[in-house]
Amino acid sequence: MLHVFKHELRLIFRDPKFWIPFVIPPVILAASQGIAVSRYGGQIMEGMEGYMMLLLGCLMAPMGSPLAGDSFAGERERNSLELLQLSPIAPMRLFWGKLLAIVPFPVVFALLAQVIYWVTHPEISTMSAVASVLGALSAVLLTTSFALIVSLRVRTVRAATHITLFLIVPLLLLVQLGHEAFLSGLFVPVVTLAVSVLLSIVATFASMRKFVSL
Repeated sequence: MLHVFKHELRLIFRDPKFWIPFVIPPVILAASQGIAVSRYGGQIMEGMEGYMMLLLGCLMAPMGSPLAGDSFAGERERNSLELLQLSPIAPMRLFWGKLLAIVPFPVVFALLAQVIYWVTHPEISTMSAVASVLGALSAVLLTTSFALIVSLRVRTVRAATHITLFLIVPLLLLVQLGHEAFLSGLFVPVVTLAVSVLLSIVATFASMRKFVSL
């Protein structure tokens, strides 16, 4: 499993295109915020910093979908999935090695982007910041597990990426409609994270069974 993990990391670091989605959302969000402040003044941003921090974390969450898409659909597209399954490494270890190479990237980038935003906006309360971080972790778990399922069922990386990126729309709607209730305390974020962990565990084990049975 460790060998597969290292191999997947080498592939990720070798291809710069995988890094592009992790850079675009923070840049766009920072630019849009700068334009809003310069055009309408600081008053429009009053009380919106926590919302922007939550939005940033949720925007980073689906950006791991290209990694998940390439992990399995990419192997199928390159006609190497069958060869991989014939290797002496057990299918379960192959699966977990690939998964462990995917998950850290959206988690680390989402948390890093949020921490940087919090440091540059000290007016954000600790409770709002923690709620935003929990929201980002929930979004990462759900989008990654969904991307994993899609990657095992489609034949190309492009198809896997396009399907999973559709999650951005409902994520934005949820953040837009529910950010006030979400940031008002820690109960909703904690419950959301617990549900996300449960759903991601179910989805991951379903994906593992699918991979083993291929």
